[in-house]
Amino acid sequence: MSVLIVLCQSQNFTIHVEHSRINVPEGGDAFFSVRPSAAVRSWVWSVKYKTVASWFRQKVTVTKEYTSRAELFASNGSLLLKSVNSADSGDYRVVMFPTSGSRTTAFVTLQVLETVSGVAVVTNDSTPLENLDTIALSCDASGTVQTRTWFKDDQPIQENGRIFTSPDKAKLTVINVNRNDAGTYKCIASNTFSSGAGETDVQVYCGCTDPETGDNFTLGAGAIVGIVLGSLAGGLIGGVCAWLFARKIGGIKDPPQSQNDTSIDSGRNSTLNTNTVNASGTYENFSRNEQGARINAEDGNSTYTGLVLGDRSAYGDLKR
Repeated sequence: MSVLIVLCQSQNFTIHVEHSRINVPEGGDAFFSVRPSAAVRSWVWSVKYKTVASWFRQKVTVTKEYTSRAELFASNGSLLLKSVNSADSGDYRVVMFPTSGSRTTAFVTLQVLETVSGVAVVTNDSTPLENLDTIALSCDASGTVQTRTWFKDDQPIQENGRIFTSPDKAKLTVINVNRNDAGTYKCIASNTFSSGAGETDVQVYCGCTDPETGDNFTLGAGAIVGIVLGSLAGGLIGGVCAWLFARKIGGIKDPPQSQNDTSIDSGRNSTLNTNTVNASGTYENFSRNEQGARINAEDGNSTYTGLVLGDRSAYGDLKR
């Protein structure tokens, strides 16, 4: 009966693993914590079919590749791996041989998380047309990305039948974009130890069709504003032209002049023309104002305001 009990105990030999999966930032230390259920005579740690360290007959051996980084704890068989990098990621296997009974194997998965950097949002279409185009936004990043979260104008994006993401959240698709889809799209990529964000602006254009060719062309926000202002300006100019045309054909007449206006016009017309003889001996007609201006221009110091005669005038011949 006692022999059967010993055999049962040997068959129940187990290895307790504190964490079957551990995440460590690049450059950090990974601790593979294990504990056997009974006394052991030896154990071996390996990864990707390579031996990392072993313990046999109270002697610890570390493979040359891991000499400066691996430390084995003889008390329970745990392993410490220092300054890990992305190449250290993988499934680590420990095999323990109890003092009696069969060997037992346990596994611990190590994931080394590289720092997230260079996050950028890229779109397949920089000029989508309203109600015509579908845009696909990609969240690209360097490093180890565990999660991605999408925002529009700093608000979490709510998925629906028209807006949805891929299973890994790396892509965002918007079907048949409309003007409400215009805005700033941001993606936050992260892991347990680091994160980064990238964003891009989406401008939705009006999809218009050329009535002659049937080809589509785009109108941006500036063009639409220009058309509106142009239409308003065109309406104003059209109204002024209509008023001028109506005035020309007699539809609109000037208001009648007052008595004072008539007196002023009469006074203007009463300025009689004065005859002045030019240098060739012929008379020229000038208004009084024009005559005075001409005399002053010819001789600024003269006070004579009478008849101006040239040397070859008929009056000059009689005098000689």
